[in-house]
Amino acid sequence: MRPPCEIVVTKVLPAIRTVLVKDLIDRHDLTQKEVSEELGVTQAAVSQYLSSARGDEKLERKLKNSDIFGKIQDLSDKIAAGNSGRQQIIEEFCEICDTMRKKGILCEIHSDSAPGLAEEGCDICLKS
Repeated sequence: MRPPCEIVVTKVLPAIRTVLVKDLIDRHDLTQKEVSEELGVTQAAVSQYLSSARGDEKLERKLKNSDIFGKIQDLSDKIAAGNSGRQQIIEEFCEICDTMRKKGILCEIHSDSAPGLAEEGCDICLKS
């Protein structure tokens, strides 16, 4: 059994971070060191996000092709502007995850990782 929160930790957060890191570096010209400091992760982790060694490339593409990407870019803009505290960054991450849950994206990922759930009519991810 894999609860939705496990999927968030193992797949969703790394995919969001990967898209965010790439955006901060590509669009805002931040260095890996600057990104690591802003996100509170190591420079090695940033390097792994850039090479897609962390995260799920299929989920990254899904995020980039959804309106979630706009929310990630908004967060990237705030981080690059330097006017967001850590608490605000965390709140924005949580809002992105919550939006993914409400839109059923988390449910799709959860069903992919535990195929029997859809057959049982599982809707855990959609509940608040």
